[in-house]
Amino acid sequence: MIELIAVVALLAGFYLVVWNVGANGSANCVGAAVGGRILSYRRAIVIVILFVLLGAVLEGWKNMKTVGEGIVIGAGGVNPLSKIPQAAIAALLAAGIWVTIVTVKGLPVSTSQATVGAVVGAGLLISYTQAGIGASVQFGVLGTIVVAWVLSPFIAALLAFILLKALGPPLRKIKNIVLLNQVLTILVIVASAFVAYALGANDVGASTGAVYAFFEGGGPDFRLIGLFGGIALAVGVLTYSRKVMHTVGTGITRLDALTAFAAQLGAALTVWSFVQFGIPVSTTQAIVGAVAGAGLVKGAAAVSRRKLGHIGIAWVLTPAVTCTFSFLLGWLFLVV
Repeated sequence: MIELIAVVALLAGFYLVVWNVGANGSANCVGAAVGGRILSYRRAIVIVILFVLLGAVLEGWKNMKTVGEGIVIGAGGVNPLSKIPQAAIAALLAAGIWVTIVTVKGLPVSTSQATVGAVVGAGLLISYTQAGIGASVQFGVLGTIVVAWVLSPFIAALLAFILLKALGPPLRKIKNIVLLNQVLTILVIVASAFVAYALGANDVGASTGAVYAFFEGGGPDFRLIGLFGGIALAVGVLTYSRKVMHTVGTGITRLDALTAFAAQLGAALTVWSFVQFGIPVSTTQAIVGAVAGAGLVKGAAAVSRRKLGHIGIAWVLTPAVTCTFSFLLGWLFLVV
């Protein structure tokens, strides 16, 4: 009975985290396109749901293994999160609750970043309270992830800036306005789908890490868990994505079709590249960096420094808050 309660609690936490991938992370995929009035909100969410699921199924395992097995390890190859289920549950709940709070505020933050911070907190809890398990946080792996967090928005901004500078002149030579709009619309839709795919591989994969650790890579079919996560994501997109989408699409800088395309493609290339190495980065940081980079082509005055400042504070707070919250919540579960 206790094991059943633990599984239900774990899946409830997982649902909350993946709901937030839809509610908060969907803006990363199509916020620029909606803000640039290239896609309607309804068409945008269809693209998000389809391609996020595809990315999660095909490449989500790469970040799932990093978060589930690479950050916290135990003696003798035992996964500490599988031995102390309270810690795994606390990690998912901490990440989910924090991102929910920030989503209500309309600020884009990363669910993968929140999950990594929460898993670190769970690992510290186990190492502090359960010495016999021999759990330890792999700070080398964590350091690599943090460096990637710092670099990814700048890489995305640079790629978006280069793309816009390179593609702008030849595209603007097209005199047929109807043809130009059709070409740009297709490019933006393709780029948005690519970002959605990268989000599925990166964020959904990372969010599944604690579940993977709980079952030590076994347990129920992860395709079934992926379907469960997909439903949660779809509910998040449908119920609470519009506010954050507006922030990404218009709050940082005003976007036309060309800048929307450059921002989407720059962010997608950045996130997908890190996924290939199993490094969970912030899709949010990448897309916001790319939007800012595209906006800089118009001049620094086109970029809202105030909005970027608010987003930056949320980025710094996210892993610190979820790490602390996960530790305290897990400790409470162990005591009770």
